[in-house]
Amino acid sequence: MGVAGITTSEATALINTEGQSIRFRYFDTTFKAGSYDDDITLVRSGTDTWVSGLVQPLGQSEANLLQQGLLKRDDLKVYVDGTVVTSGTWKVGIGGSPPAGEYALAEDNMVDSPFVNGSLTYQKMFLRQIPTGSLSQE
Repeated sequence: MGVAGITTSEATALINTEGQSIRFRYFDTTFKAGSYDDDITLVRSGTDTWVSGLVQPLGQSEANLLQQGLLKRDDLKVYVDGTVVTSGTWKVGIGGSPPAGEYALAEDNMVDSPFVNGSLTYQKMFLRQIPTGSLSQE
């Protein structure tokens, strides 16, 4: 069955049965203007959200993005349910508690949220691993 024929319940079932634990940690962003490099402060907001996500390495379908330099070979493709909040500033922990690795969007606007049969069934994100301690108080 092609993507055009997938239902919300089928996409959710696939992500839940084949996926692994993924933690979303959200941040409020504060900008301090007036300095040479405008300071950006991230403050953790709310509680962590744990979801199931289907994690895959990049494949042939991402060759164009690799050639354009938007993705790197070790970036990941992750599918999550369409109801997961992917706007704002966040990072993702993949695998168990504590997560085995921390990731952020590989580039701005790297979340694809296709509407299939009139509803948002899943979201596809391209993530890049971030170094431990790269966020203050983490």
